[in-house]
Amino acid sequence: MKKSVFVVALTCLALAGCAGTPAAAPTVTETVTATVTATATATVTAAPAPAPVVTPAAAIPTAAGAPATAIISANVAGMNAEALDDDLKALGFQKVVFNADTGKTVLLLSNWTVTGIDNPGLEQATSKAVVVHVTK
Repeated sequence: MKKSVFVVALTCLALAGCAGTPAAAPTVTETVTATVTATATATVTAAPAPAPVVTPAAAIPTAAGAPATAIISANVAGMNAEALDDDLKALGFQKVVFNADTGKTVLLLSNWTVTGIDNPGLEQATSKAVVVHVTK
């Protein structure tokens, strides 16, 4: 009996010793001071504008109406989608749409392989979308 009372008393003392008051978290104060000084000086010298050159309207070619075009790459099957995207952007195509053969959403181009492309080898306006078919 004395042993069990001693064990219970020792256990209570051990638990009471562990249950002290928690220490308060230290307070951190940080002060940042920034001073910015800027000085700008500009000197402008104007020269007289040259006289405009007048040419007949018939001599000026009108290429403003023709849209820019490029030929869509034909041999693209097996390429990495990110590499093909870089190539098409270098050709001037502004809109490249990646269509997954499995119906999944294409997010990271480097994880996809090209299986085909719409209108391969044909000339197309660079403002029109190019559709690329990909798989994982």
